[in-house]
Amino acid sequence: MSNSSNIAQTRVEDLIEAISGRRASPGAGAAGAVTLALAAACTAKAVAISLGHQPEDAVLRRSQVTLEAMARFALAGADRDADTFAAFIKEHTSQAITQVIRSGDRLGRLIDVLSDVIEKAAPHIESNMTGDLVAARALTEAARTIQAANSSEARDEKAKLNSEY
Repeated sequence: MSNSSNIAQTRVEDLIEAISGRRASPGAGAAGAVTLALAAACTAKAVAISLGHQPEDAVLRRSQVTLEAMARFALAGADRDADTFAAFIKEHTSQAITQVIRSGDRLGRLIDVLSDVIEKAAPHIESNMTGDLVAARALTEAARTIQAANSSEARDEKAKLNSEY
């Protein structure tokens, strides 16, 4: 798996191998973004099934529109994270770490949007879709935890680089 590959098109087995391999990228940031994509997918499943029972529910319909793009955005974030982190490892510059931070901040905003969609849709979700909603929330929080740790590490690295110059 090259650093500029399309994570969305990567077989799960190959992605796991790439993340667990000796190369720095893809790593935890890409894993967190994929986790976010899975959270969006679980939410989309719960919304789709619930819409089958409540086709006129405006909250579910708005959620469905948002969720259609969320997983794609998250997977694009995985690619961006892998690429910006690989560039930082290669260049080790303040400019490169700034790009890593920006990539993480974008994922952070996406996490917030998904959390909001989940909470607004939750009261409208059919009871037989509770497991998907539980998974969506847990996966979203896992993505948030990963992103926060990576963001803190990147900001510390930027401060360190800036103090060296």
